[in-house]
Amino acid sequence: MTSDLAVVRSNIRLARGMFAGQVKSLPLDDALFAAGGWRSGLGVLKHLGAWLHVYHSYAFETQPRHWTATSWPRGLREEVDASDEYLREVVSWIEDAFAKWDADIAAMVEGTLGEKRPLHMGISVPLADIVNLQMQHVAFHLGEFNMLLSIKRQEAWEWGEEVEENHIDTFGHGVRAHWMSDEIAAATLERLRAAHEARAGARGGQL
Repeated sequence: MTSDLAVVRSNIRLARGMFAGQVKSLPLDDALFAAGGWRSGLGVLKHLGAWLHVYHSYAFETQPRHWTATSWPRGLREEVDASDEYLREVVSWIEDAFAKWDADIAAMVEGTLGEKRPLHMGISVPLADIVNLQMQHVAFHLGEFNMLLSIKRQEAWEWGEEVEENHIDTFGHGVRAHWMSDEIAAATLERLRAAHEARAGARGGQL
């Protein structure tokens, strides 16, 4: 039987892996993109990173640090440093938060995850719930981050996973899945091209 500690650490590992996949080789321009709104990709990363650190601090530190006192890269700033160096510091800061969560959970005794730990809003809840809440929070905002990246990069879905039902023609904006061989990719692309051309013909060349 899988232990409770193993399950919780697995949740941390999965969230950590999703994060690593999103920020791998992340260009600064992509991170600063806000799609015409007021929440940039970098802002989303700083938001999820700050709460990872704050929740961890309240769960494990004798003198917990709230939002204004947590370990912000270069301090809590009114305006980000729009540099690649600063972006890398933010990414490392978030990775450090994941590492702290994993190390402290790994050091616990089996059967103690039900112990209540404090939250910043003045209540206490079981530690397992705190971890799961935070990893869900990470996944939620990584979805937001992924949407910003897809708009900036003009990317649709992976080839073969189109779900727009043709009210948006995504041909030329799909993404080749990493698992596709050259043969599968060529066949998939040809199918998508044929569907695109058929739609164009049916609509008199208008898409």
